[in-house]
Amino acid sequence: MDLAGDPAPLRIALTAPRIDPESGGLARWVGQFAAHLGRRGHDVHLVGFEAGPVTLPAEAHRLRDPGDPWARARAVAACLGRLGPDLVHDSGVAPQADVFQPATGSERISERAVIAAGDPCHRLKARVSPKVLGRHRAMASLERHQCRQAGSIIAMSALVRDLLLDLQPLPAHRIQVIHNGVDTQVFHPEARQRRRLSARRHLGVGDEPLFLLVAHNLLLKGADTAIAALARLPAGSRARLAIAGGEPDATWRQRVRRAGLDGRVLFLGPGQDIPLLHAAADALVHPSRWDACSLVTIEAMASGLPVITTRRNGASELIKDGQSGFLVPAAAEAVLADRLQRLLDAPVRARMGAAARVAALAHDLETSLAAVEAVLLARRSRSRV
Repeated sequence: MDLAGDPAPLRIALTAPRIDPESGGLARWVGQFAAHLGRRGHDVHLVGFEAGPVTLPAEAHRLRDPGDPWARARAVAACLGRLGPDLVHDSGVAPQADVFQPATGSERISERAVIAAGDPCHRLKARVSPKVLGRHRAMASLERHQCRQAGSIIAMSALVRDLLLDLQPLPAHRIQVIHNGVDTQVFHPEARQRRRLSARRHLGVGDEPLFLLVAHNLLLKGADTAIAALARLPAGSRARLAIAGGEPDATWRQRVRRAGLDGRVLFLGPGQDIPLLHAAADALVHPSRWDACSLVTIEAMASGLPVITTRRNGASELIKDGQSGFLVPAAAEAVLADRLQRLLDAPVRARMGAAARVAALAHDLETSLAAVEAVLLARRSRSRV
C-alpha cells in the first residue's frame, strides 16, 4: 500500500478546524481528501472541533473547542497521541504534522480582513481589545511554529506560499504549491445548460442577468462590495444578485434596502445545491478580501461561468484577466461595477466562460488530491529510510 511496500493500510489523521463537509470550502476539501484516501485503502480519521449531522467519509473525533489557538493545538495533539496515526495531515490546527497545508492560508489574516471591513467602531474596538490582540499574537506564534515543525508544507496557491515565507525565513523549496481541484464532470457546462430553465424557474428569475455569490462569511468574501457594485449598474440592466451560503442578518437586509435593491438581491442561505445555482447564473462574483484558493471560484470556472474575483484570492492565479475572467481590487465598488456591466453582454459571457472551463480542466479534483497524497506518503517513506 505505501511506498515502502507494506501491504497494510496506513492510519492517517486529517486535522482541521471543522469536520462537517457541508460547512464551507475548507471542510468540504477535507471531506473530499478523506474520501480519496479511503478509496485508496487507508484507515482515515478526522480530528476537529465541529461535526454536522451528515455522513462523513471517515471516523470523526470531535473535540471540545477551548477557543484559544494554542489550547486548540494542544487538544488536537492529545487526540493524535491517543490515535497513534502513521501520518498526520494538518489544515491549520495541529502544533506539528507530517504535512502542513493551511487551507485558509492564515486564520489571522482572514480575521484581520473581516475586522478591517467592519464599521469604524468595530475596527477601533478590535485595535485596542486585549482579547483580540492576544488572539492575533497567539495565531501568529502558532503559524510560525507549524511551519518550523512540519515535515512538508503545501500551499494552495502562490499567494499562500508567499505569505508563509513572510512569516519566517524558510527555504522556498520546502513549500510546494498545489492548487485546489474540482470535479470537472459534476461542474460541467453541458450539465449547467440542461438545468438552466428549471433552475431559473426555481429561483423565480426570468430573462434578466443573474450574478451569483457563494460565501459563508459574507463580509470576508465581499458581499457588501457586490451589493454596492450592483447598485451602480444602469437601472435598465435589471441585473440581479443571488447570495448563497451565509445567513444574512438585519444589517445585511438593511444594506440592500439602502442601496435601493429590494427584489434584486436574493439571499438564499446555506445548504444550497451549487451546481443548480450555476445553472441559473450568468456569472460568479467573488470579490474576496482573502481566500487561500477559493473552491467556489474554480467550480464556477469548470461549469463554464465567467468569474470576477480579486488578487487576494489564490484561485485568481488560474485566471487570465480579461480572457477567462476579471480580476479587480478588493472593495473596489466602481471597478467591480464596470466589470459587471461588461458581463451584461451575452457574447462576452460565452467567450469568457469557455476560456474559464479550459483553465479549470487543468485542475481536476482527483489529480489535485493525488498530488497531496503523494506528498503525504513521501513523508512515510522518508521515515523508514
